Amino acid sequence: MRIELTRHRLPELIALVEAIEQHDHAPFRTLPSELEDYFDSGLETESLGLVVDGVLAGYGVVRVPRDGSPLRCSGGTHPDFRGYGLGRMVVEFFDTAARRLAAGQPDATMEIHVDEGRDSLVDLLERAEFEPSGGYVQLRRDLSEPRAAVELPSFFRLVPWSDVKDTEVGAAYRETLSGLSDALESQFFVAEWSFVIVDGRSDRAKLAAYLLSHKYEQDWSAFGWSEGYTEELVVMPDYRGLHLATSLLNTAADSYQESGLEYAGMDISVDADGTSPMLDLFMHFGYEPIRSTTLYAKRVFPAGQPPLSATASGEI
Repeated sequence: MRIELTRHRLPELIALVEAIEQHDHAPFRTLPSELEDYFDSGLETESLGLVVDGVLAGYGVVRVPRDGSPLRCSGGTHPDFRGYGLGRMVVEFFDTAARRLAAGQPDATMEIHVDEGRDSLVDLLERAEFEPSGGYVQLRRDLSEPRAAVELPSFFRLVPWSDVKDTEVGAAYRETLSGLSDALESQFFVAEWSFVIVDGRSDRAKLAAYLLSHKYEQDWSAFGWSEGYTEELVVMPDYRGLHLATSLLNTAADSYQESGLEYAGMDISVDADGTSPMLDLFMHFGYEPIRSTTLYAKRVFPAGQPPLSATASGEI
């Protein structure tokens, strides 16, 4: 039976996703609060539940991001109910839901992330005309290894975010950072592991670089190690070439280690062929590749096919 997922099905959805991630050895664990966002995030969303013998055996969700990026597809089927065509039904739902959500947007695309080793899912997506369009590589840095010392240029200061977040200067930095990223608003953000570098050569200190850290403790059992995660690392264009990134990475690594963690982690975006010049750069800093995730994408409306009107509707 096909149903629309609603909040009252959240406990069943939590149990389903937990079973999928454990069976597939997913390199992460999804928190119940993240699944609750399907219903509370305020994003325009369509959802599908597949019920077999009274059990929620599969699900699909398509959401419209606020920033205009591709529609986000999520879904899966319970390990005990695979081989019966449920996965194909979820992928077909992605198509139909995306067409409704992207009505009037002829260039709209949708995307889904696929972890390495999911060959059957890749085959299913490719038969549905999804294509690899990039992805990312998970890196880690052993915190027990020595770190090359660097010095900041004169009049530059490295400051923990926890020291400035409630100050007038911190408010100005927060406004700048919020315009660049939503990492500060995440439930996983850790102020004590996040840092800014300011240029104090003028009367009004300028933000030169920053590093924002997250803590995904729920994933550590899947990883097999603990880590502090570098969510954002940015050096402003006028300050590149001053080794500010090295200073931030080393300081963050020190803070992770002082918290008793084993590794520093981050993800690097790669092209469709799995390459990026940033990989060599961060391997130079002592990071090593661990695993990769591929982004599969598809045009919502094939070339030459007119998009649905804004009033079009359909049933799940």
